Amino acid sequence: MGILGRKKDEPTIEPVPWDGSGGPDWFTVGDVLRPATFRRKALTGERAVRVPTMVEGVRYFAPAALISRSEQTDSEPPSYELHEAAQPRNLLCALAPVKGGARYRVTDARGEELGLVHRTPAAKRTIQHSWWLQQPGHPDIVARYHWAKGTPKEIATRGKEKAVRGAGQLVGSVVDSVLSLGAEGGDQASSHTPKPVTWRAEGDEEAVVLTLGHLEGVRVYQPHTGWLNRRLAFALAVLREA
Repeated sequence: MGILGRKKDEPTIEPVPWDGSGGPDWFTVGDVLRPATFRRKALTGERAVRVPTMVEGVRYFAPAALISRSEQTDSEPPSYELHEAAQPRNLLCALAPVKGGARYRVTDARGEELGLVHRTPAAKRTIQHSWWLQQPGHPDIVARYHWAKGTPKEIATRGKEKAVRGAGQLVGSVVDSVLSLGAEGGDQASSHTPKPVTWRAEGDEEAVVLTLGHLEGVRVYQPHTGWLNRRLAFALAVLREA
């Protein structure tokens, strides 16, 4: 019989091995080992790419790839390395900044390029999320805001047309309100769960490649296609969550 009031020991959450194949269906980036609930405090560990796993009916986020970051200087943004959590000596991929951090080159343990992660230019951030992907042999992988259709000029034009139809509304205020939705997150502040971020293959609105949603209060990424290199998806998430 256990001692009254004694807390049950936490289970040991083993690292998830990297098998070199498709990779996990869901992952997150951060230090949350177990999210907080109304009965339990949150548990944290080292910063890592983590994979949801159930243990005795409780959801944990097991480490899959450990994240190391170089010291940032005034002239150069940081670089990153991801190592297997189960075999920390094994390098999964490295992220090196190119052209002052406007993009990162992602390479494997042999130094071969897996692809590029780009920071969206300021002019496009009114319609497009902050980071997007290029993987050799595939279309660009871009996440537009759910409300945004067309170019920034087309969006502004639609805002002006709406202002003309609206009684007594100023064109400038309507355009500003439309463009203000382009802040990171894509939606105005509310008590509702944010809409997921969806990365699609350019030129094909139906080709969903990667999504970002929420699971028990934790932001999780889900690849949707077999051809997306999971290490490239890890790299985008690491930069987005930096």
